[in-house]
Amino acid sequence: MDEKQNVKTASGKKKAAAVKRKKRMNRKKKKLLIILICIFVVVAGGITAFLLFTRGSITMTGAVKNYFKAVADEDTDKYIRTCYPAAWSDNYRLEGEDVDLNMLVENVFAHQSGTRVTDVEMSHEEELEDMFVRRIQDKIKELYDVDLSLSSVYRVYFQMKVSYDNNGQTVEYESDTVTRYVYKYMGKWYYLADTMLLMDMDLDE
Repeated sequence: MDEKQNVKTASGKKKAAAVKRKKRMNRKKKKLLIILICIFVVVAGGITAFLLFTRGSITMTGAVKNYFKAVADEDTDKYIRTCYPAAWSDNYRLEGEDVDLNMLVENVFAHQSGTRVTDVEMSHEEELEDMFVRRIQDKIKELYDVDLSLSSVYRVYFQMKVSYDNNGQTVEYESDTVTRYVYKYMGKWYYLADTMLLMDMDLDE
């Protein structure tokens, strides 16, 4: 009896030890899972904040649509955030002279007052060669003494619905294909709208 009892006791101890090990492993797995979830939430939150609350747009289409919405709403801040990274707009000195960028944007609004653009439909995009990207970077450096390392520049083609008031009546029409440029900087897309740059590079279409 004593021998059988000892066997049962030893077996019971082994089972108890195995249960404890399993519980410890489960606790470690739960802690690891919680840590991984926390890391995922922090990373996802950072990416979301970057995409939603920093300048520029997530997509090329977004950059184009945000530009026309800023013009229609006469929203100076949105216009600047859609077209200029902070590294450029915060150092907006044309050939060494301080320029009021807000005033320039308001001048754009004055020339397009009352015009609204909706239903922007991209037809296609054309990535431009590295040589062209370098030309834009060099021109920004020449005109504004700002170094921007652009990831890429695209020529975009799109149609849109345009409307405006004419003597109390709304005139609406479908545009022909429009060609403009967007550029990527620090992971975000910007609408290329700087008047001096476009004119100097003969891109003002």
